[in-house]
Amino acid sequence: MDIDATMPDKAATGSTQSGSKLPFKARNRQFKAGERRHWYNGDPVVTAYFNALSAMFPEGERFFCDTVRAQKHKIADPKLLAEIKEFLGQEAIHSREHQAYNDRIAARGYPMGKIEARSRRMIGLMRRLMPPRVQLGQTVALEHFTAILADSLLNERETFREHTAPEEYELWMWHAVEETEHKAVAFDVLKAVSSKPVFYLNRIRAIVMTTIFFNISMFLHLRDLFKADGLQWSPRAWARLFYYLWVKPGPLRKSIPAYLDWFRPGFHPWSHDNRDLVVAWKEENGESDLQAAPAA
Repeated sequence: MDIDATMPDKAATGSTQSGSKLPFKARNRQFKAGERRHWYNGDPVVTAYFNALSAMFPEGERFFCDTVRAQKHKIADPKLLAEIKEFLGQEAIHSREHQAYNDRIAARGYPMGKIEARSRRMIGLMRRLMPPRVQLGQTVALEHFTAILADSLLNERETFREHTAPEEYELWMWHAVEETEHKAVAFDVLKAVSSKPVFYLNRIRAIVMTTIFFNISMFLHLRDLFKADGLQWSPRAWARLFYYLWVKPGPLRKSIPAYLDWFRPGFHPWSHDNRDLVVAWKEENGESDLQAAPAA
């Protein structure tokens, strides 16, 4: 559900620069996911989609950490500083666990090393060509992508549970929950270190670039993963991918409103309040002590 769009501005002009609506912490968890070749219900196409996402995470999460860390010295607000610390912890563990996952997928015969190298080259270009605040803008846009995809996955978690083994379910739900918990941190840091016009222009530029290059990368990653199963020229495989992403369960179709909301000047990641999904997962995992903060 939507909350008052003016909430972030009230937070920024009050006692904190943080607009986060959930307490959160880094969870030092380890997983054994990725030991089966087609772990999503025996489906090589949907499995390839998740594997392509995972191939981006180790280098991507390190980039996220570096861009936020580079601006940390400009932040004085204790609440936002505490959230930065937990954000860095969560992202570092995501990078570690997805690297382990990718290594297991590679052992099943998939070219994860080649795909990870492509991601490293892309991120290396951003590091060399973009100023630090522009790099942070890319992080903010990519965090928006991961947050809206995480929201879709959490909304479909019972369906996802039915189609996967416990190891994969636990890894992807854990990651989705933590992406939701810290979805505003990089955004709030960029907002704190930017003037209003520069902040808006930076994040609009970033979302356009991210949309273009993320989708190009995903296509290339999927092509390489399909090739390992002899499916790169299969119309049926590409149609199956389209059906999964855009029809049922349709995470990309369902994410369109959240994606477009980014272009609203008063947008904040917690304008879409999905704390209930995080709380449900916490209760399932014995974390009922970490409940959602009261509504603003």
